[in-house]
Amino acid sequence: MKIRFNNRMIQGLLLLAILLASGGWIVVVRVGNGPLIAAITLILFCGFLGSARIPRGVSFMFALLIGLIFVVSFVQDFTIDDKELFVILKTLIALLACIHFKRSGLDFRELFVDVMYYTAIVSLVLYPLAYVAPGIARLIDGEYSTVLGLLYVRSSDLERFHHYRNQGFFWEAGVYGVMLTIAYTYNVLKFRKRPSAVFLLAALTTQSTGALSILLPFAGFCYVYARQPKVAKLLAGTVVVLVVMAVSAPSILGDAFTVLFGRNLQDDSSILVRVNDLTLGLRAASDSLMLGRPSGDMDAYNALALDEFGYVKVDDSGISNSMTWLVYKYGVPVALLYCVVLWMRVRKDFGSLAPLVFLVFSGLLMIEPLGASIFVFMLLGYRDGVASATDATVAEDLSTNAPGASDGTRVVSQQGA
Repeated sequence: MKIRFNNRMIQGLLLLAILLASGGWIVVVRVGNGPLIAAITLILFCGFLGSARIPRGVSFMFALLIGLIFVVSFVQDFTIDDKELFVILKTLIALLACIHFKRSGLDFRELFVDVMYYTAIVSLVLYPLAYVAPGIARLIDGEYSTVLGLLYVRSSDLERFHHYRNQGFFWEAGVYGVMLTIAYTYNVLKFRKRPSAVFLLAALTTQSTGALSILLPFAGFCYVYARQPKVAKLLAGTVVVLVVMAVSAPSILGDAFTVLFGRNLQDDSSILVRVNDLTLGLRAASDSLMLGRPSGDMDAYNALALDEFGYVKVDDSGISNSMTWLVYKYGVPVALLYCVVLWMRVRKDFGSLAPLVFLVFSGLLMIEPLGASIFVFMLLGYRDGVASATDATVAEDLSTNAPGASDGTRVVSQQGA
């Protein structure tokens, strides 16, 4: 049987490679990560040689963000080291990728939904095998094992939880949970082309505390919003207030996490470090808010962590919270511009629901270090010229269950959640 690769399949494979370079297991294992990024760049460059037409694929604000990151990186110590150069290269690759997909005539966000949908199906088939028969997972290094090369699991999960967690082809279950949540959001609120239950079921098998604490309430909102928009907005406001109250009362928040996820905020080192990356990171950044710090400078963070919690981070570990990392590494101006570009993205894509989606995406970036990945930079930078959906359009779509505005923006369907 011959397998014929059409243009959409080829572009899907390219996007899959970009996702591997953004949060795939090879990012940590370092097996082929450099060559993969070089291959992606070569493919994009060869694509440009094949056509003289170069459409405007990125927004002006994203170009401004790239420029500001470059300037701040240089001004910090009048040089750009390899880590800072790598961040700049990822922004440039994302820029080229956005132009490439614009010229191909395919919306890579819709393609992302498809890629994550089929990835979810594959992981849901293979993950039970690794769960009930851990021996089927073949060890590939000291930490990672693979099931048929299509699913990857970690020995640390087996040691901590006595079973594997579903992480797809990503380096951690939490990263997979974040990507599934983003795919779920675009599928339910914009494209409405895949059964959303597949994304939800795959996310549940990740058992990611951070991702599920964001996805499950959001999925509940989407389900109610498809039927009673006003009630859903009232519930969303109530949940936001309750979350703020819970954060101000850590004992209540800790009890809730223990009941829902079986993980203690105080005793779980993974959760503790993530919480500290938010609080200690912001405190440590207080004396360099404008320009941040040169790469690898963790002295301010480590001084607080050692004094209050008895641990330090090595220079390579960085800060897992993307938003705090932006403030700590590049300063407040870069972090604010990043948030502005993120807001512009969700405002164009989700119209009247943009404030809620902005909170969802911001929350996702606070639990995993994906803010400077190639894919997220693509998401931020892509220019589609789509106007925001108005509340009137959203209301009309809900009442008729019809597709959204002519720009392609859609709302939750009756079957969405």
